[in-house]
Amino acid sequence: MEVAKPAEVVPDTRKKPKPHEKTDFSQRKGIPPTSLEDAVSRLNSMADEIARNGYHPKYTDAELKALAETGDISKERYQVRFMESRHLTNNRAPGMLGAPMRGVSGNGAKYWSTSFDQLEDADTNARLISDKLGLDYDPNAEYTLIVIDTEKAAPLTGVKSVPATFDKVSEFANRELPKEFPKEFTDTVMTPEFQDQYGWHYQEAVDSGDLKNKWSTNTEAFGRYLDTTGLSEAEKDLLKQRMEMQGTVGNNQYYEGNGLTRDKIAGSGNHYGAMETLNFERQPVNLQQLEEAGAIAYVSKGFK
Repeated sequence: MEVAKPAEVVPDTRKKPKPHEKTDFSQRKGIPPTSLEDAVSRLNSMADEIARNGYHPKYTDAELKALAETGDISKERYQVRFMESRHLTNNRAPGMLGAPMRGVSGNGAKYWSTSFDQLEDADTNARLISDKLGLDYDPNAEYTLIVIDTEKAAPLTGVKSVPATFDKVSEFANRELPKEFPKEFTDTVMTPEFQDQYGWHYQEAVDSGDLKNKWSTNTEAFGRYLDTTGLSEAEKDLLKQRMEMQGTVGNNQYYEGNGLTRDKIAGSGNHYGAMETLNFERQPVNLQQLEEAGAIAYVSKGFK
């Protein structure tokens, strides 16, 4: 499998572990990349580390919870976007960093990301990254990993980023999509209790065959399942509207609501995977324009 990389990569001159040693993340926590090229090099270097010693999470659950409670990773300069490669183009033209969305304050790309620091331990293994970010890995898909220099990207995109918490994502939806997701709706559904209910019914709908896969946001199919549950019409309407929110905003059935993703990596020992950010670019800027501006660099394209 060929992996596309930038033409020039600045070598990582830091001391590297010997074959029998493990990376000491205590020496790397909080040390940001010096450039996009440095970020690409450091992410790629983890493949050898994992091959030697297996995957070891950079942060414990306790550390992740503390970081989520006290920090905002959207303020870190280097962000990482993991996406299916099919989104690299749109109608034969360059695609954007996320799905198109029109909100009150603009019209651009909406996407979820994490910081370089949060994803450094997962190298460029698509299944590992998917599991760390609480996503369902699709073995038939190809993926792309992009590093974003927000200092260069933000002036072009007008991006607004918020932590992935119940309250911040609710405020975002109320502000940008007030007709679709008003405050009275988010006050009801953006809670741990309702999220548990939604996740449970979503999985039941997949198991019943009404939803064709774990990526579906087909509210008609979800409605067919809900009609078998004995729930009231009001309850069913809320659950279907919650699925519409997943389709538009992106908070899926695994959404934790505390700013962290769910860790689905077998044997990792963690419940949480990484801190996460919801981003809305209020200007439609495509990937080619961002690359030409030196605002993004590809770590890997078309990998599985």
